[in-house]
Amino acid sequence: MAEGKTPYADQELVSDLIINNDSPRLISRTWSQTFVSFLESCLEKDPSRRWSAEELLQHPFITELPPAKTIRAEIEEHLRAVQNRPAKQGEGIHYICYGCTVTSLNLLK
Repeated sequence: MAEGKTPYADQELVSDLIINNDSPRLISRTWSQTFVSFLESCLEKDPSRRWSAEELLQHPFITELPPAKTIRAEIEEHLRAVQNRPAKQGEGIHYICYGCTVTSLNLLK
């Protein structure tokens, strides 16, 4: 989902792919190592090696987040930039929201 579509979205029999293949990996190299590590911890197929929710909350991707005010300002800046440029085919706005509930697209009012 981080890259705009679900893993294996273009495949048939997704359940077979999930069961029989390795965990999905990010394709783009633009992601931080902390984010990649967090996703790998979440998507580990072996339950004995997969992090618990309590462990995930202690992961640096979560514990090193900037204050909510900073995140809000960065999202506002990004949305303004996206609204002022033409969209490319297949491009959309993807949101990552930390500690909030999204009820509408008017998030920043």
